[in-house]
Amino acid sequence: MKSKRRRVNNYNDDAQGEAILPPEMFCEVLARLPVESILRFRSVCKSWCRMIQSPFFISLQLGVTKNKPCRFIVQSQREIDMSSLYLVDIEDLKAREIQLEKIKCRTRLKFKLPALGVRCFCDGLLCMASEKRLDPVCICNPITKESVILPLSRSKAHLVRHKLAFGFDQSSGKYKVIRDYRTSSNKHLSKFQIITLGESSWRQLNAPQNLCTSDWDAAVFWNGSLHWIIDDKTIEEPILAFDLSSETFYTIPFHRLCFSHECYELQVLGASLTIVEHNSHMIKIWEVAGNKAKGFSANCREEHDTYVCWNKYFFYKTISQPSYKSFMLQVCITDNNNVKKDWFTRFVPEKVRYFHQDIHGLPDHFNTAHFKPSFVSPNALLSVQSQLPVLKSS
Repeated sequence: MKSKRRRVNNYNDDAQGEAILPPEMFCEVLARLPVESILRFRSVCKSWCRMIQSPFFISLQLGVTKNKPCRFIVQSQREIDMSSLYLVDIEDLKAREIQLEKIKCRTRLKFKLPALGVRCFCDGLLCMASEKRLDPVCICNPITKESVILPLSRSKAHLVRHKLAFGFDQSSGKYKVIRDYRTSSNKHLSKFQIITLGESSWRQLNAPQNLCTSDWDAAVFWNGSLHWIIDDKTIEEPILAFDLSSETFYTIPFHRLCFSHECYELQVLGASLTIVEHNSHMIKIWEVAGNKAKGFSANCREEHDTYVCWNKYFFYKTISQPSYKSFMLQVCITDNNNVKKDWFTRFVPEKVRYFHQDIHGLPDHFNTAHFKPSFVSPNALLSVQSQLPVLKSS
């Protein structure tokens, strides 16, 4: 009995900072564990909690996470059921529910976080907002359960569409949010605003004239820039890009067909920006190569017959490419009562087979965002709002 008690006491002493491993090496080991394990270790003792919340560990864990397979954040598309997020591990076929009402919100505003939808993510942070209102825009870390509200625009414009893009500017070391919106007074013209986290107000951007981005999917962050598909099949440079460092727009050429049944979406598959082209039964993967200085080109990397006749009532989006032999798809079907249902399936072209991903607990109809868990604190990013109290939920 005494020996067992002695071992416990030794463990507690080590936990207080007298561990055998040097702190840097201990952090290296801890950063490679699943995020769920790290969360539990925060409760071991105060010194471990401080270490996990330190900038050194947060940066280290973030770097490790970028080399791990991507997870997904799922949220219901039905307003009455948007009170929870689901962290999906597609490899283990598991989903963990995260209740939005339990996330601390750094604001004096009277609003409910579950009223907002997930629009995009960067480095473990989610950007949440309404699709029909400019305010509020929330930056949330569902792992640490922290969130902050960005400065309000105070605009009362009636929106027909509101989308957000989120990225990290390597040159300044700061995160930036871009909003892309259309008003009822001009439904076919996209307007853009930008804010750097820590600034006190949004700034208007001068985008190329008469452009309207696609409603099909969100912007994609790749190689220091955000990218959108332009909703006009007649132009020769249909990819709009925004350099976060110089805060300038530019376009990327891509020859696409003008038939109405062709659909295009942007994805980062592997380490490359790719254009996924699909029609009623084919899927093509175009890889974008080049840079602003030397120009860009898009080359067809692979093409597959899906052996399914897709249509507006039965369609899919390409979510990821887990390996060069398979694609992860989100399939949606609409029944005779106009009720939609979504699910994940793995498509293996070589075997001409679809493998249903049986994940319990997901909503019937949902949106999906790529996600890599981190411990980046949204509170630490908004020095301008550092005087606001943190309101803890009950």
